[in-house]
Amino acid sequence: MQRFFFWMLIALWGALLPQASASPTLLGTTCMNSKGVVLASIPLQGGKFVCQSVLKISRADQYVIDFKNTSTIAHFQHEITDNNKQTSIIKGGLSSEESDPFLLRHGRIVHLEPGTYRLITWLQSPYYLAQPEIFISDLATYQRLTNHTTAASLLLLGVLLGIFTYYSALGVTTGHDTERMYALFILGNLIFQSAALGAFKQLFAWHWFYLTSLPILFSNLAYISFVCHLLGINQFHHAKLYYLSMVARAGLLALLVTAMILPNWMLEMDRIGVAIFLVFGLACGIRLSLQKHRIAQLYLFAISVFGILGGLSITAERLTSNAWTIEQFGLIAVAVEAILLSLLVAYQINRLHKEKEHMLAELQSTRSIAMTDRLTSVPNRHALENQMLQFPEHGCLMFIDIDNLKHVNDHFGHEAGDHLLKSFCEILSRKLDTHGQLYRLGGDEFAIVCHEDDVEWCQHQLEYTHIQMQKEGFASAGASVGVVFSHEASETETLMRIADKRMYADKRTRKNRKEMIQVLAS
Repeated sequence: MQRFFFWMLIALWGALLPQASASPTLLGTTCMNSKGVVLASIPLQGGKFVCQSVLKISRADQYVIDFKNTSTIAHFQHEITDNNKQTSIIKGGLSSEESDPFLLRHGRIVHLEPGTYRLITWLQSPYYLAQPEIFISDLATYQRLTNHTTAASLLLLGVLLGIFTYYSALGVTTGHDTERMYALFILGNLIFQSAALGAFKQLFAWHWFYLTSLPILFSNLAYISFVCHLLGINQFHHAKLYYLSMVARAGLLALLVTAMILPNWMLEMDRIGVAIFLVFGLACGIRLSLQKHRIAQLYLFAISVFGILGGLSITAERLTSNAWTIEQFGLIAVAVEAILLSLLVAYQINRLHKEKEHMLAELQSTRSIAMTDRLTSVPNRHALENQMLQFPEHGCLMFIDIDNLKHVNDHFGHEAGDHLLKSFCEILSRKLDTHGQLYRLGGDEFAIVCHEDDVEWCQHQLEYTHIQMQKEGFASAGASVGVVFSHEASETETLMRIADKRMYADKRTRKNRKEMIQVLAS
């Protein structure tokens, strides 16, 4: 029993003793330029540099050496020397042919035994987005830190690709300049982010380093045009903002030329270009928002969000986290703006669609009014002329002249005459149903368009209408009719002239018949 308590005390004492840290430790990192001058920080304008550190390992394990803050590095080389003067060399970078074991990262796996190592890292790049700082972590911790950031980056790249594809499809059609410029803006950012994070290198073996800066210069130009199209800014509307856009375009073109001449400053030109379009966008958004411009108000919100996120990403040089890089924060900023602007463009498209539907409805209403007789609410002569342009092959046209309208107007007033016309149209239209269409040509003249097989039906309904009108008090109700068939002439005017002649011929015949009946009756 005493021995048991003894070993328990030994175990408890061992547990309470401070444990040696198993984490690797980098000490005394110093960086020098190609001339051997020690630097407090690596200039973002690029060059060739060497950094030396002391690496302490307390446990044999798989470790990963990587860079924090940025992934925009053209070439790097790690030289790890142990106490026995044995050196391991590891190479990589966006312009390097070496393969990368981790997606979107520069991490390199090394197996290290306990001990002290000298780590020398060579860096060569035309420019840097942020300060490249070396860090080392055990493999399990590194994977836990970077897996979720890599997944988030791939997701956001997919979002940008989807938005670009959608608005490219819209932009290929005429009249969609807003969508076309927006797609170009997204494309520039998509290329930049994919190149800076190493996606192009790892997926397509593209090693041209300037893809990490040059596309943004063109993207910024497209953005200015996008804002002008989105907010309706041109030399005729919002002239001051239009001239401001010309100044912004000139400034961006100057940055592009400067970047071509001084490639080491290309990324700095990108930063200035982003600042230019941010200032321009904010100026347009604020100015038009004060004028109650709804699209501008929504745009101002989107550009303000991007101004905060994008401003932080383009000005930051160091991060406390080893998991994230400045490029990934920039990707988040661009993706958030892209989503907000996509919603804004979708809102504008929906608004324009509703306005178009409203205009079409008003046009249809106006057309309907223009094609409808105000008194009787049946189609008028214009409607008949339009219908005759599509006269069917086996169609029939009937011209009708109502009897005694002038007599009713003269003896009972125009109100009675109007009642006669409305009653005639109401009864006959209801009886015709789908077998024929009634039109008012003017005054007491009407027309019916029907199929040639429905002529007798329509004539019977006309006679029925006369009987019903006589019951309503119009004792002398009747009409003269002229009928013509489509095969009798090829031209619309000829058909209508034939129907008109036959109607007046029927009118004379009926008048002569009435006069003869009156003579015989007397």
